[in-house]
Amino acid sequence: MSKRKIAASFKNFHVIAHDLDETEDLKAECKEQLGEGVRLADWNDILTYIEAGGSVQEFIETLKIPLEYVHPDDMDPIPNTAYRISMNGELHWNGDRHYFFARHDHKLRGDFLAHDDIDDYHLSLGSWFGKGGYALLFGDPDSTVAPPEPEIRELEQASGG
Repeated sequence: MSKRKIAASFKNFHVIAHDLDETEDLKAECKEQLGEGVRLADWNDILTYIEAGGSVQEFIETLKIPLEYVHPDDMDPIPNTAYRISMNGELHWNGDRHYFFARHDHKLRGDFLAHDDIDDYHLSLGSWFGKGGYALLFGDPDSTVAPPEPEIRELEQASGG
């Protein structure tokens, strides 16, 4: 499988660009771009990595995850700083608001609805509408076997927006 479509990789996580809106099939796009050995990454995949002793900072640096804002009081995020993912295997929260995660470095934007967070809002799980950007994939692009589905977990919090 061509690695040219991968913007960054870290362990079994891979970043790709896409041009889909919230109503289109991002899970199918992941397979189309990188093959059967990957799936759309889930928030729970990131949590599992962190809980196993993984470094949030190494995850951020290696995947080149930018800060979502110039200043936490900004009402609009910097474009293409969020990475679309799923949560408990679901693409959407509350209708068509697609799940994504963003980097906040412990300072959540005031209007950001955080469904969950890692390390006191170092990374935050959110949802919104929109077209294009980046998606985080999970698995082995060189494999023909799909990775296991993520563990299902209950969300413990929601704050902001």
